[in-house]
Amino acid sequence: MNTRTLAETPRKLIKSKNTEVYMKPEVYEFQEKKVIGVGNIGEPINPGEVWPILFSRIQEIHGRKNTPETLGVIKRNEHGYLAGIEVEQLIEIPEGMFSYVIPAGRYIGMTHKGPLSKIGETFHNLISWLASNNYEQYDIVCFEVYDERFKGEDPESEFNSYIQIK
Repeated sequence: MNTRTLAETPRKLIKSKNTEVYMKPEVYEFQEKKVIGVGNIGEPINPGEVWPILFSRIQEIHGRKNTPETLGVIKRNEHGYLAGIEVEQLIEIPEGMFSYVIPAGRYIGMTHKGPLSKIGETFHNLISWLASNNYEQYDIVCFEVYDERFKGEDPESEFNSYIQIK
């Protein structure tokens, strides 16, 4: 369950450098998310290489939650990337795939608007917003949620990005 804490309404908006779109970070409380996918946390990997593999093998993963969504998971300050889907339980992990549990807790999140190649700018904006609004980030987990709004490099593409906070 994603619940936004209304008492923690963001104090400042972020203006993207390349557009006139203002992005409003919000604080969310997430339960843990169990993810199975391709790639691995702790090993260097190119995110662009794991997505095609995930989509070619996605039917092998059972117990999927949130059917239209896929997740990209990054553990801050570590190599690695996991492209996967959220599942009910980590019982059957297909051969050659990995699992990761995104910890329950508070996250700051916002919608990335624009081409995927600009995701670095969105994470930079989120981290800057945290500092200017007196939030501390954990060096634990960041994740992205992709759904039907995602269109790759299309300027109209959208997906959500989250960083765990204390």
